[in-house]
Amino acid sequence: MTFGEAFEQVKAGKAMRLPQWSEDVLIKSQYPDAYSKMTAPYLYVESRYGRVPWKETMIELFSEDWEVV
Repeated sequence: MTFGEAFEQVKAGKAMRLPQWSEDVLIKSQYPDAYSKMTAPYLYVESRYGRVPWKETMIELFSEDWEVV
């Protein structure tokens, strides 16, 4: 599926990934609450190494083989 199609499902609480990534690597969304330091929603990468903000590449955005987990 396209990035846009997968992104809509991530906004609804699911995760997405590309098939060539390690199986533990997932893109998820975070919505701030009253206790958050962030003030706007953002995407992050979750893996066995922890969580970090996700900075996408053009190759990833134009990929059409996104998977929803």
